[in-house]
Amino acid sequence: MNYFLETIGKKFHLSGNLLDSKLLTNGGIHDSYQVIYLNPDFTKKYYIFQKMNRIAFQNPEIMMQNIAVVANYLKNNYPDMQILEFYQTENQNYFYQNFRVMNFIQGENMRICNNLVQIQQAGKAFGQFHARLSGLDSTKLKQTIPNFHATPEYMKKLKLFENQNLPELKILESMQERACEIFNFYQNKKLPFRIVHNDMKCSNLLFHKFTGKAIVIDWDTISNGMLVYDFGDAVRSFASKTVSDDLNFNAIGIDLQKFQAFATGYLQETKNFLTPEEKSVLVQAVFTVTVELATRYLLDYLQGNIYFKISYPEHNLIRARNQIELAKNISANAKAMQEIILNII
Repeated sequence: MNYFLETIGKKFHLSGNLLDSKLLTNGGIHDSYQVIYLNPDFTKKYYIFQKMNRIAFQNPEIMMQNIAVVANYLKNNYPDMQILEFYQTENQNYFYQNFRVMNFIQGENMRICNNLVQIQQAGKAFGQFHARLSGLDSTKLKQTIPNFHATPEYMKKLKLFENQNLPELKILESMQERACEIFNFYQNKKLPFRIVHNDMKCSNLLFHKFTGKAIVIDWDTISNGMLVYDFGDAVRSFASKTVSDDLNFNAIGIDLQKFQAFATGYLQETKNFLTPEEKSVLVQAVFTVTVELATRYLLDYLQGNIYFKISYPEHNLIRARNQIELAKNISANAKAMQEIILNII
């Protein structure tokens, strides 16, 4: 494998010699390798070599165009901000044999976070990401994955499997009307489209070892879209008491202390540019995104597990059941969550 990775490094004109590599196992979509090069001065340089999942991302060139637009904007307007940096081949391509190369950013990555200070820093990082990109025209970005957060479209696809004897199908159908409300608000132009991350979750942040500050990573789904979905997805990830494939369903739920910590950090950065309409549906967005993800997990299970990586055949079914339970708990705590938002803003 190292020989093949060395060939890739040469195509991207990396200096030095390949010293070592290891497969990273925390990615849910792509195959990623941490690759270490030894420079001529005997210093080490770290990279990420990533093999794209072309089933999940059928238009990777559009994806990289969006990343480049965002990266250039942030470099020019916020030069102090640490961002992702990608390499190109001599033909200005970002890919060689389906691989791309980026600088490795040092930091702690986790699936679940229990430190309230870190969670508030996470909210601040995601909020700052939104706030700084609010000055960039969202029409300059294209849809990386068409209908990525089109909640009604996922619900429609579930109907193709209504003959399956799964109780989760009926449960999600009962949640459909409420889960689709925010998407319909956007379609009726009651909420503005903005530049969004589209995958704001715990594992897409890196925490600096000494300062505790967080850096937003994994920009693959950056697009013009629905900002409150980003907030909802981040809360679903950071404020949940368990990870999304936890088998102890009795432990699943939303942690209100975690929710308050994240919302405090996020709204400190965004409350001055969010519209009143956006603020009013932040809590509902947490429920919406959770139901949508449960639907996506169930669809992937029914379609043969082609999108999300799995560790066992029923993995996506367990994830769907887990997120259904979380959505129920979010609904039960919606009033308390709304009061927390009102106290912050």
